[in-house]
Amino acid sequence: MTTVVSLAEYKRAARRAVPDICFNKRELDQILTVYSRRVTSGEWKDYAIRHEPTMAAFLIYRNNSRQPSFTVIKRLTSAEKWEFLVFHGRERLKRSASLAEAISVLNRKLKLVKK
Repeated sequence: MTTVVSLAEYKRAARRAVPDICFNKRELDQILTVYSRRVTSGEWKDYAIRHEPTMAAFLIYRNNSRQPSFTVIKRLTSAEKWEFLVFHGRERLKRSASLAEAISVLNRKLKLVKK
């Protein structure tokens, strides 16, 4: 069954809808820089992005599992400031007002293999 809605009613409803929180271009560039390094080394295999009215999430998968290995979340705090969180499974690794600082936990430390 089809429902007919007036255009004016549709536009009023669209204005009331809360827009999703999204990563901006600079933030995505920072995340994808770290992600691409780990894909090149063979550690990570896939990613997904979720946008919702309350948060944006960048999910990182090591293999074809259902659960992400790491999740980078952007959300608004009660003080109307951006907050970035990094999770490994359910464990929170980092919480920061700066994305660069938050994703620093995802950067691998270089090791001396042979001297």
